[in-house]
Amino acid sequence: MKVMVTGSSGHLGEALVRTLREMNHEVIGLDIKTSAFTTVAGSVDDAGCVRECMRGVQTVYHTATLHKPHVATHSMQQFIDTNVSGTLTLLQAAQASGVRAFIFTSTTSVFGDALRPRHFYRKTYRN
Repeated sequence: MKVMVTGSSGHLGEALVRTLREMNHEVIGLDIKTSAFTTVAGSVDDAGCVRECMRGVQTVYHTATLHKPHVATHSMQQFIDTNVSGTLTLLQAAQASGVRAFIFTSTTSVFGDALRPRHFYRKTYRN
């Protein structure tokens, strides 16, 4: 199966690319930063680039995002371009290309504290 992972140079994106490759999927990794897990260096807000990457893709894993650590280094407009416009660009291209599944991770909570054992929360967050 051909899949696309946005944010392929990031923590979650890289893990997805590794896993999907191990499962013998054809993976298109899209990120503004190049890495061993990025097939195409480009922005999710670049409609032409996204359309090109989307050809033949059956599933999209959208992990590209700017989040809290980027507040000090990126403008509000960059957040909008990536998180809002970029997501819309991906959704429109996915629909036009007949993508069957679109998985959107809108939070970094999919890793980090979300992976801590339940007993951590009972001990830490009790009143």
